[in-house]
Amino acid sequence: MAHLIKLELKKFGIARNIIFTFAAILFSILFITVSLWDSMTDPEQTKDTFESTYLVIGLLTSFIFLVYSSVLTARLIIEEYNQRTITILFSYPLNRMELIAGKLIIIMVYTAVSMTAGYLCCSGYIVFADRHFDMLEGTFRISMLRTWIPMAITTVAVCTVLSLWPFIIGMIRKSVPAAIITSLIVIVFRQVIISKNAADHESLLQLFLTAVITFGAALFIFKKKVPELY
Repeated sequence: MAHLIKLELKKFGIARNIIFTFAAILFSILFITVSLWDSMTDPEQTKDTFESTYLVIGLLTSFIFLVYSSVLTARLIIEEYNQRTITILFSYPLNRMELIAGKLIIIMVYTAVSMTAGYLCCSGYIVFADRHFDMLEGTFRISMLRTWIPMAITTVAVCTVLSLWPFIIGMIRKSVPAAIITSLIVIVFRQVIISKNAADHESLLQLFLTAVITFGAALFIFKKKVPELY
């Protein structure tokens, strides 16, 4: 498996995707800056709070990297499947199940790492912006991290698991657009669920159920759809 992951990393293009991560984080910071500046300068509005701004950070990171993970899934798996270019690799003595699993592991790890970097950079930025420019209502307190850190961990974990759904639906439909549209549907569905939670993120039970359902569906695809690549 380790050998296959190394092989797929070359196709993945680490440098290109690191650049995208930095660009996405810069975009998020710019978006937050515009929002904070607008609330700070408009006399008819009150300043954004740390809590509301942190929720925006979670929304931005989950939206950007879930959609991008679907693009990676479409490019690295669904598109290769449709064009039959993946069958070239099958001429080598490789475990085909492990090959697909290796691709998914890379995408999931990239999603988790990128979202974590997004959280760290954007959270650090709002603390910096408030300390130097007083852009938010209230004052940052270390105690806020007791809420922020579990929320970030839960969001990253859930989105990493949900990044499998573009693969699941994309393989069923054998469609690149279906994979990308699935990520948008997943984002909307997730927002509906967490909007009903007082904590504004999934509970441990919801995280567990999401993981069980998702991995169960992914296992079904591996058993029923991946063999069609033979």
